[in-house]
Amino acid sequence: MTFIRRRLDFLVVTGLLLLAAVLRFWNLSHLGLTHFDEGSYTMAGRWLATWGREGWFFQAGQAPGLFPSLVGASLWLFGMHDTAAIAVSVVAGALTVGLVYWIGLNWFDRRVGVLAALFLATCEYHLIYSRMALTDATFCLLFWAALAALWAGVQQRRRNAYWLGGFLTGLAWNTKYHGFFPLVIMGIWLAGKSLLEWRRGGRLLDAMQLPNLAWAGSIAALAYLPWFLSVVFTVGYESVLRGQLEHSLMRGGLLVTHPATFYFYLTHWASLPLLILAGAGLIMLLLDGRPASRFLILVVAFFSGSLLLYLSFPRLLLPIIPALCLFAARALTWLSDRARRRSRAVLIAGSALVVLWNLADARQVLLLRTDSYREAAAYLETFPEPVLSQLNKNFYFYEGRKKSLELRWQDREELERLVGTSPSVIVAVDPIIQRLEAPLSWFERHRPEMELLRSFEVRMYEPVYYQGFDPWIGFDNLPRSIAPAVPGRTRIEVYRLPRQ
Repeated sequence: MTFIRRRLDFLVVTGLLLLAAVLRFWNLSHLGLTHFDEGSYTMAGRWLATWGREGWFFQAGQAPGLFPSLVGASLWLFGMHDTAAIAVSVVAGALTVGLVYWIGLNWFDRRVGVLAALFLATCEYHLIYSRMALTDATFCLLFWAALAALWAGVQQRRRNAYWLGGFLTGLAWNTKYHGFFPLVIMGIWLAGKSLLEWRRGGRLLDAMQLPNLAWAGSIAALAYLPWFLSVVFTVGYESVLRGQLEHSLMRGGLLVTHPATFYFYLTHWASLPLLILAGAGLIMLLLDGRPASRFLILVVAFFSGSLLLYLSFPRLLLPIIPALCLFAARALTWLSDRARRRSRAVLIAGSALVVLWNLADARQVLLLRTDSYREAAAYLETFPEPVLSQLNKNFYFYEGRKKSLELRWQDREELERLVGTSPSVIVAVDPIIQRLEAPLSWFERHRPEMELLRSFEVRMYEPVYYQGFDPWIGFDNLPRSIAPAVPGRTRIEVYRLPRQ
């Protein structure tokens, strides 16, 4: 019987991983880099893949070094192409689907595992970040893997599971600076559990769990230590802390992001049936007395609460999506159990509705081409003239042997000398120039003399537009220095500037 169950689990996981991989690899050759941070990670990856000949060193202010290192390994193995970098997120996203099945199976039952994995495999929110060279899909995988391992350690009192959870937490910490959250969440859980036991007349602290958690924390800290030391002896760790504070406590007030922001994000990139079922599932889990239900709610409450203290970015909410899929799956199985004779029909119809609705919402995501910057770079390579650029950082991954001169790093006198001595120069800009005062001033001064040669529409996923501001305000009510990229109006423009 055990052999049959294991074989069934293997077949189910294989099918779910295959579905998740097909959706995430779909149309991969038409994907490119569109996000500013993708430039940081891919250029650091290029630096590793070329042994320092190209690209640039890790930028500590963006994220720790694990994800750029994975990108570098992929570029080294599969070639210097943007799809090799994106493939890291593709694989991480597909593996997360398999992990959610395992969590649903072990925390609830097989039906919850299958349904939650199906919902996540087809969810637009998760698909978007699984098709970008950002840290978020990888972090989502490691965050939930660490929680699953720590939970197994607590429930089964297995020291090796604690050690694995600590190591996975260390990997998550090396992916994002809040990667230590699994240990904090587990610490809160154990503290609350111990307090309840004490109030019932038991011991305040579990003699076994506390040392195991300390071991897990030590392993996580050791895994993070190399990155910590590398930052300390280069840019200084205080610069990283200052950057985090500037996005949180230094914004003024306790709540930096309004809770309604989460509603905006979820209703835009998660399907309506999934959200309705997730809400119902949350209520059911609140009434459910099993420990796994309460722990899942604690994870969502803690993570969501921490995001309220930080500047609004859609990608930060991604680790909540697997939990919503588990909530929705639990609600659907509960409804199925109440249907009795029509139990199977309710389960099939409900899951089909969510999956088909998810796929309908995700259709545009799967068909969208995001290779505008790659097209622009190929076009700029055709010009013999010098090229001056002020483009999103991701563009510079695409440059070949001929490098452009980025305006923000050039002395104004040198720029004028170049324009005055060359027959003509090519100038390429995108909306990011609106955030840079000096390059914008130079560009606007010379713009009347420029000839527009070509304009590329920048095609990118909708969440990329909402970076660091309240999405309810609306683009027309924000200065372009805050929201330079506007849906439908984001373009790369290439000009020719003749000799002055």
